[in-house]
Parts: sequence; structure tokens; C-alpha cells
Amino acid sequence: MYGAFNALSQKDMKRLIAYSSVSHMGFVLLGLAALTPEGANAAIYQLFSHGILSPMLFLVVGVVYARTHDRNIDHYQGLALSMPAYTGLTAIAFFASLGLPGFSGFVGEFFSLLGAFNSIYIPVWMVVVAGFGLILGAGYFLWTFQRVFLGKRWSLYEESLLPDLNFREKIMLVPLALLSLFFGILPGTVFSITEGYVMEFMKHFG
Repeated sequence: MYGAFNALSQKDMKRLIAYSSVSHMGFVLLGLAALTPEGANAAIYQLFSHGILSPMLFLVVGVVYARTHDRNIDHYQGLALSMPAYTGLTAIAFFASLGLPGFSGFVGEFFSLLGAFNSIYIPVWMVVVAGFGLILGAGYFLWTFQRVFLGKRWSLYEESLLPDLNFREKIMLVPLALLSLFFGILPGTVFSITEGYVMEFMKHFG
């Protein structure tokens, strides 16, 4: 919750992503603290998913910063009109990170909450608060997307300084987007590896 509220207040895109990472790590701790198979598997999966989505989020911020050396959200508006490919991949990164079903971010967060709800060690109110963190996550990602990409085209910088993605940027971002989609649709590819280790670990807790 602390990370989510801080992310919501940021005007610097890179700081927003950093605080969102702190917020998402809370689901890892929640899953581990639950001491349930679902929670432990979800914690590992969330770490794996974060390893895909966090680089993608920092890369989309880096695209703008490489062109203008400015990460202030208020200095951009309507970029979708001149940077459609960049807008599309940023949308995927944002929606995957806020937990849209079909992407890897959803799986880790959902099973973390499920594991915590089934735990005898985690009170229900804590699961409810964590669920509210998901709403805040959707808030700061969607609000940022609305301000930067939608509406009438405006920026402190000329349109010529903000060209769309080049080939090098695409080959960095597209594979990450596809990986998030793949593991969101087929989470069993990760769970099949972690499940045996988790069950062995859970034997120590009865």
C-alpha cells in the first residue's frame, strides 16, 4: 500500500515505476507469509513475472528519456497520435503490470491473494487491504497512460524530437511483451517447475 500511494503521487515516470515495483513486491511477501502451497508458488511466479515486466516498464520510460532527457509526466500529452507503436507496447506493459487477466502479472497477484485467503496465519483484513492495492495499481497506471498518451497532442518538445520506436527499441520491447502474454496464458510452465520444490518446503510446516 505504501508503494502504491507513493506511485500515485509521482510526476516522474521512472520514480512511478520504481514505487510500483515496491508495491508489487508486497504480493511476494504476502504469498510467502501465507505458508500455503498457493501462496509460495505465487510468490515465486510473481518474482519471475516481475523479472519480465519491470525491465519492460523501465525501457518504455527510457524511450522518452533518450529523446528528451525529461521524465515528467506533465510535459507530455497525446503521444498516441505520433507514437502509435510506442503507445501500444506501453499499454501492454501497463495493463500487464496492473494485473489484467491474460498476462503474467495477473497470475502472481491472484494466487498470492488466494494463498493468503486460505492461510491460517494471515487475517482476512490483510488480504482485503492487499486487494485494495490492486485498485491503486490500476489507478496510477491508467492515470499516467491517460495523461501521457491520450487527448490532444501536446508536449514541451517538438514532434520531430519524439519519433516512434526504432528497430532496436522494438526488438527489446516486443519479446518482453510476448513473454508476459505467454506465461499469462500458460502459467503451468512455471508452476510445473516450482510445485515440487514448494511441496517439499511445505512439509516443514505440516
